[in-house]
Amino acid sequence: MKRKRDSIKAKIRSMQAIVFIPVIIMIGILLYVMAWQNEQYRQSIRNLTMATEFNFDFKSNIDYKMYRIAIGADSFDSLNPYEDLESYRKLFEQLKDSTPQESSKKGLDGILVLIGILEKRIEDIRTSSVIGDYDRNMERLDKDIYVITDLIEETMSDYIYSETNNLEAMRKKLDAQIRQVIALCIVICAYIIVFLMISFTTFGKKITKPIEELCAYTMEIASGSLKVSAPKSNIEEIQTLSDQYDHMVFRIGELLDHVRQEQELKRKTELKLLQAQINPHFLYNTLDTIVWLAEGKRHQEVVEMVTALSSFLRMGLNNGRDFIAIRGEAEHINSYLQIQHFRYEDILDYEIDFEEGIMDFSIMKLTLQPIVENALYHGIKNCRKKGFLKISGWQEGNDIFLRVEDNGIGMKPEALLKMQKLVSRGGEDVDMREGFGIANVAERIRLNFGADYGLSVESQYGVGTSVTVQIPAVQRSA
Repeated sequence: MKRKRDSIKAKIRSMQAIVFIPVIIMIGILLYVMAWQNEQYRQSIRNLTMATEFNFDFKSNIDYKMYRIAIGADSFDSLNPYEDLESYRKLFEQLKDSTPQESSKKGLDGILVLIGILEKRIEDIRTSSVIGDYDRNMERLDKDIYVITDLIEETMSDYIYSETNNLEAMRKKLDAQIRQVIALCIVICAYIIVFLMISFTTFGKKITKPIEELCAYTMEIASGSLKVSAPKSNIEEIQTLSDQYDHMVFRIGELLDHVRQEQELKRKTELKLLQAQINPHFLYNTLDTIVWLAEGKRHQEVVEMVTALSSFLRMGLNNGRDFIAIRGEAEHINSYLQIQHFRYEDILDYEIDFEEGIMDFSIMKLTLQPIVENALYHGIKNCRKKGFLKISGWQEGNDIFLRVEDNGIGMKPEALLKMQKLVSRGGEDVDMREGFGIANVAERIRLNFGADYGLSVESQYGVGTSVTVQIPAVQRSA
């Protein structure tokens, strides 16, 4: 049964969802409760404010207006107490709609009834035939008007008292709910902390264990064993690395088989063997770098480096063909420099600049790699400054020129003379190890294209070295 694989990103997102969704719900509940309680609290405050303002001026206002009318100082039309009663009635209706307590609503209903009675008593005075009779009107004021306004004022005071008690009860309830919400927050936070501890422990093991297995696998490869298989993992990124490693080891195995076959050939084949062999130190160092990147969880860089190494090996094999297009040689040297740049990024920069017109012409595979390797290890690494490699190519007439230039330590005159002799004679002089690969490149060129072609070396100590390859502009399929 095929195991389901999850990516690291998907696992992290699921953990984030499990952590943040309860937090968001908790915050939403808290905000809703606080907003609802705050609105209730504010509404009670508004009701109390309106009721207090009403109680402050209602009785004095109505009593004063009716007194002025009763003594004949003003008329109903000029003071219009009905307008005040209507505004008060609307106020009570508004209070009634915004008051949740039934007992308070009954008090407001009673006030509305009293307002209606007061309105009738005022109407009785307005339609009375005793207007102008001071004593009679004062008696009506005392018995009909003042008594009712007193009742309304007392009823409103009861309402204010009831609402004040309700406000205090609401405050206590709000405090209790806040304590409950705080307790809920503590419980959820404790849950999140425990979940994170368990999740990160489990998640860490799921990540580190396959990486450790992958590291052990690469160490076996580095020790020379190519019969092992990469460990499997349910983590998508790590499984991708395992697949790339298996692919790489398979290609390495093919290359080593090819090398063993070529060992049986004559001297020309033995010279070409050097181009197909993998430098063990280069491979070990590359694998060690991949292990280091994997341990640092720099997964994208691991994939890029494995891809570059795979491309480097693939172009080196070239399906067994001796010749390759210059475009492929450029890709091959670019893959090599990408791998080296991971290791020497602090001391190495490079540039590849070939004319587009020469890219489809043929060149022996692995012509440039020994030259670039020599420039890196014996030129740039020995120089105490930022190294720079430039690989350029152009056509002049029927010939193609490829040049590798570096700003490394360069060669002293006597060393340059030995190198030039080594390149001109071939690979017999093995005492100069740093020039052996370049000398074999020169001899391979002469064996395939004739004595008119080969290498030229120029160098100045402390300035740098330039190696120029000259080959004919031809196209070959093998």
